Amino acid sequence: MEKRLEIEDIVNYRFISSLCASPDGSNCVFSVHRADLGKNGYETDLFLYSDMDRKIRRLTEGGCAESECWLDETTLLVSLKSGESKDNDAEKPVTRYAVLDFSDGELKPCFEIPANVRWIKPIGRNKFAVLAKSYLPDMGSPVPKRAERDTWRCVESDYTVADELPFRQDGMGITNGMRFRCFVYDCASNTLVPVTDEYQNIESIDAVDGKIILSARRFRKNEAYLFYGDVEVYDCETDKLDVLMDDHTFRVYGVGFLQGEPYFVGTKGLLHGYQNENASFYRFNKKGEPELFCSNVMSTHNTVGTDMRYGSTSAYLAADKGVYYIGTDCGCAHIKHAGLDGIIQTVSCERGTVDDFALLANGRILCTAMIENRPEEIYILENGKMKLISAFNREVKEIYKTSVPETLLFKSELTEMDGYVIKPVDFDENKKYPGILYIHGGHKCAFGPIYYHEMQVFANRGFFVLYCNPRGSDGRDDDFADVIGHYGFYEEEDLLAFCDACLKEYPQIDAERLGVGGGSYGGFLTNWMIGRTHRFKCAVSQRSIASWNTMFFTSDTNYLFPCWGVENNIWMDQQRYWLHSPLKYVVDCDTPTLFIHSENDYRCPVSEGISMFQALQYLGVESRLCIFHGESHGLCRSGKPRNRIKRLEEITHWFEKYLTPQA
Repeated sequence: MEKRLEIEDIVNYRFISSLCASPDGSNCVFSVHRADLGKNGYETDLFLYSDMDRKIRRLTEGGCAESECWLDETTLLVSLKSGESKDNDAEKPVTRYAVLDFSDGELKPCFEIPANVRWIKPIGRNKFAVLAKSYLPDMGSPVPKRAERDTWRCVESDYTVADELPFRQDGMGITNGMRFRCFVYDCASNTLVPVTDEYQNIESIDAVDGKIILSARRFRKNEAYLFYGDVEVYDCETDKLDVLMDDHTFRVYGVGFLQGEPYFVGTKGLLHGYQNENASFYRFNKKGEPELFCSNVMSTHNTVGTDMRYGSTSAYLAADKGVYYIGTDCGCAHIKHAGLDGIIQTVSCERGTVDDFALLANGRILCTAMIENRPEEIYILENGKMKLISAFNREVKEIYKTSVPETLLFKSELTEMDGYVIKPVDFDENKKYPGILYIHGGHKCAFGPIYYHEMQVFANRGFFVLYCNPRGSDGRDDDFADVIGHYGFYEEEDLLAFCDACLKEYPQIDAERLGVGGGSYGGFLTNWMIGRTHRFKCAVSQRSIASWNTMFFTSDTNYLFPCWGVENNIWMDQQRYWLHSPLKYVVDCDTPTLFIHSENDYRCPVSEGISMFQALQYLGVESRLCIFHGESHGLCRSGKPRNRIKRLEEITHWFEKYLTPQA
C-alpha cells in the first residue's frame, strides 16, 4: 500500500553526481550521496558502471569518498574525507588521496597534498594538475605575516578583514585574499609548484595529454571584480604558459581541448548583458584569435530547479566532431552537441532533465536523469533512447504517493509560455482544493516537469501546486530572458496570467485559497506580489530581495548584478532602483507572510529578509521570520538535513494554517 510522502522522507533519497568515464570509455565511476540525520550531513560513496556487462557495483563503503579521477582504465585516485595532516597542524589544510584498484577493491593511501584541493587530474610522470585554494598575504596587517607557499594561512577567528571585493562568497564564507590557483603536484618529490600567478582566480580548468587549459579572472585589491575571463594553456613538458585570450572581452563558461586544440564556451554579452546572453562555441584561428565555430542563442546549462540534486556535474565534454553539453529547453534539460560544422543537435529528448553525463565507447552516453516523475537514476542513452539501468530511488517511486506534473501552456502579452500543475494526491474532481503559486529563482533559471520533493509534499497535503516560466526565465532565446529594466513588472504580469489560466483549466482550485511562495529571485517576486496584489491569502518568501538599493552595497554579486539589472549605478538614478524594489510597495501589503532566510546567505543577505519582516511588523501585518544559523543561500538544496526538514515544516505549516479550512 502506498504511503503519504512526508517532509522528513528527504533522508530516503539517493542523489547521484560526478559521472566520469574511464579513458577508454569502458567504465564510468560516479558518486551517490545520502542525507545522514545522525551526523546532520551527507555521506558519499563511489559506484562503478561497467559497459562490458552493463551492471553497477559499489566501490566504497562508509561515506569516505569525496571525489575521484582515473589514473588508467582500472585504477582510480580517490580523495578522502577531510582529516588532519601527518604533522598534526590543524591550521594547515590537507587533502588526502588513496588509490583504488578494481582487482582487489581496496583503498590504499598514497599521498597528501598540503592544500585545499578542489580538482585534480594526472598529466603524466607522476605529476598532477591541481586546482587549490591560495591566499594572498595580508600586507595591510599591523602585524605582517608571511604566507606559507600561498596555500594556507592562519585564520583570525575573532574578526574579519576585507580590503577587496568580493570579500565573502555564498557557500564559501570569507574569501578575502583567496584565489583558486593552478598548481602542478609532483608526488615523487612531494612538491606543489604554482602555474598561475597569485592574483588570478580560475573559473574553469581541464587537462589532456600533458597540457592544462584554464580560464581565469585576474583581479587586484581596490579594483572592480568583473565577470570576464581569459584562456591560457600550460605545457607541462616545456613549463610554458601561453595566454591565448585576454580577460577583457568574453565571459567564459568552460574550456577544453577539441581535436587537440583549445576551445572555449563564452559570450561577450553585448546585446543582453553578461547574465542573460547565452554562450556560443569558439576555437582559435591561425592568427591566435578567437573564432566562432558554432553560434548559439539558447541555454548551455541545466537551469531547471529542484531540491533533488547534490554534488558536482559535468559541464562540457569534447568528442571528435564537437562539444557535448546540457542545455535547457523550456522546462526540460537535454544533452546537446555543438558541432564543428556549426550545427547544434539535441541528443536526448525525454520530458524531464539530464543532470549529468559521461561519454562511453561506441557512441553511448551514460547519464543521470529525472524523467517519468522519478528522482535521479542512471540511464544509458543509445540511438536516441534512454534505458533505465539503476534502482537507487526505486523504493521511493514504488512506496510513496506522488502526483505527475501536467503541462499547461498559457499566453501573456501574446507570448505563449510553459507552466505546470501538480494536482493533489488522491485528487477528486468534485472537490475544491487550495493552491500554491511557486516561483523559481534565478532569474535566468526555470521550472520543469520533474520530481521535486517539496512540491510533492504539498501535493500529499492536499494542495494544487502551480508553477511556470515567466519572461526572464531560461530555456528560450536571449530576448525572452532579457528583463533588464523591467524587473518585477514583466514577471508579475505573466504570473497573474498563469494563475488565471490555471483557475480556468482547473475549476477545482479554490480562488479564495491561493498562496504564493518562492526563493531567491522567487523570493524577490513573492515580496513584490504581496505589495501589489491582494489575491493571495498567505505567502512564504525565502532568501529574498527587499531593495535593490541595499543589494547594491551588500550582496556577494557586488554592485555588478544591480548595475546590470537596472542599467546604471545607484547614484545615477536612485529612484529607478527604488521603483523595482518590493519595499516601495509593501505599504499596501495585508498578506500574512513567512520569511525564511539563512544567516550566512551572502547572495541575498539576511538583512533583506529582516527588512521585509520589520516592514510588515510595523504595518501590523501578521508575519514570522525564521533565520537558519550556519546556512547559506542554498539551504533548500544543500543545507544540513535537519535544517532542510525544519525549513519545510515551517513552510508547510504556514500554508496549512492560512489555506486549509479549520476542522
